[in-house]
Amino acid sequence: MIRKVTPLTYRNTVAAFAAFAMFACTTQTPVTSRLDSRGLTVVALDDAIVLARPVRRLTVAARDYAYIGPVEINRMGQRDHYLWLGLASTVDRAFADVSPADAGLLAILVDRQPMILPLTNWSADLDRSPYATVVPVYATLSARASLDQIQRIADATSIEVHIISNSGVAARYRMWHGAWSSWSSFGGVD
Repeated sequence: MIRKVTPLTYRNTVAAFAAFAMFACTTQTPVTSRLDSRGLTVVALDDAIVLARPVRRLTVAARDYAYIGPVEINRMGQRDHYLWLGLASTVDRAFADVSPADAGLLAILVDRQPMILPLTNWSADLDRSPYATVVPVYATLSARASLDQIQRIADATSIEVHIISNSGVAARYRMWHGAWSSWSSFGGVD
C-alpha cells in the first residue's frame, strides 16, 4: 500500500525526527566547566564511569571499585588533560589485614589495542575532586591523556581496563555503571 505524503504527514515526520535527535543529544553525559578557588578552570563530565572487580578471597560480596573520568585543567590557557581515577572498596582492609596494592599503570585495551598510561597521585591542587563517588575512595590517581586518546576510548566498540600494581600484578575491572560513549561529549567545551 503506497500512501501519499501530505504536508501534515511530512511535518509530523520531521517533528518526530527532531524530537528523537533532541532526546539523543540530551542522553549524553553533561560536561561541566567550573572555576575553582585558585582560578583554575576544571572541565569534567557530571559522572565518572564505575568499574568493579570481585575480591572473593576476602568475602563473596566484596568488590573493589575504580571510578574513571576525563578531566581538563585550564591554567590561563595552558590545558592539561587527564584520566582521573578514584579507587574504592567495600572491604575494610584494615580489619581484613589486607592492604591494596599500589597502582602503577592503567592499561586500557581499546578495541584490543593497548593504551598504557603511567599513574601518579592526583595532585592538581584543586579545591575539590572533579568527580563525586558513592563509595569513599582510598586513593585518587591520574594518568596524562590526550584528547585523541579520550576520543579513541569514547569511539571504541570494546574496552578492557586493567590496573597494574608497582609489583606487576594486574587486576581486571569490568563495567559496573556508565558508558564509554559518554566521553564523546568531553572534547567540545571551551
